[in-house]
Amino acid sequence: MYYYILDTHGIPQKDFERNQTELQGLLTELNINGEMARVTPLRIIQDLVDTASNRGATTLIACGTDQTFNQMLASIKEHEFTLGFVPFVPDTQLGRILGVKDVQTAARTIASRRTERIDAAKINNQFFISYLELGLGQYTNKEIGMFSLMKLFAANPVELKMRIDDSYVITSKVMGALIVNTRGTRSHVDSPIGNPQDGYLDLLLLEHMGKFGAIKNKQEITSGFYEKIPGATSMRCKKIEILEPANHKIYIDGMEMFKVPSIIEIVPNKFRMIVGKDRVF
Repeated sequence: MYYYILDTHGIPQKDFERNQTELQGLLTELNINGEMARVTPLRIIQDLVDTASNRGATTLIACGTDQTFNQMLASIKEHEFTLGFVPFVPDTQLGRILGVKDVQTAARTIASRRTERIDAAKINNQFFISYLELGLGQYTNKEIGMFSLMKLFAANPVELKMRIDDSYVITSKVMGALIVNTRGTRSHVDSPIGNPQDGYLDLLLLEHMGKFGAIKNKQEITSGFYEKIPGATSMRCKKIEILEPANHKIYIDGMEMFKVPSIIEIVPNKFRMIVGKDRVF
């Protein structure tokens, strides 16, 4: 049984209704109809996930934005579903990761039932599949001008203290950091960083650089490919405990979600995902 969670958050009403109508037509055409439930102030995503489980749904589809999918993941806990995503806005991060660029592509992908087991990352017992951002990392895949970038690099670096794999502690002064399970940036898609089937997290640390370095490496900074920048640090690990600085903000897709201290771990082969042929892994 398919259960579709539709979320209007962050989507103009006219666009939402157009996407919903298109989706309903495709579900009928492709014979993948199921129950549709719309998020409201009285029916939050957690409630809808619980309802889907109670009704015996086996496939759970988030329809909306990246935030819709992330909130659905956070609500799954130990429920067992095959998961999918239908983007109601263009050029989403998760759409690129999973190879579903729009409503039509997503519906046909769901109908094809092409699935892959992927790793989940977990921060403070909340699952995610993409990456966490600290400092300048929050601007990854965002439009940012050269002047604004140079202004950001004029700020003082953040001194991060982290325990890695319960084994050793590192301290690093950084301008930005990413903790990556997978990512959907279109450039450098052959990079080994961010493979959600390898059982590892990738920790990327961007140290302070001058304004000329920021200009030269603007594309790598804004796309989150710190490993391409001379002097940046990249390491693979299974568990990261961010110890300091206390109360420093941690973001997902530019939205504040957590604060330091936090524990991030990889959970191998956690989710069965419906994926398109143009996925990045």
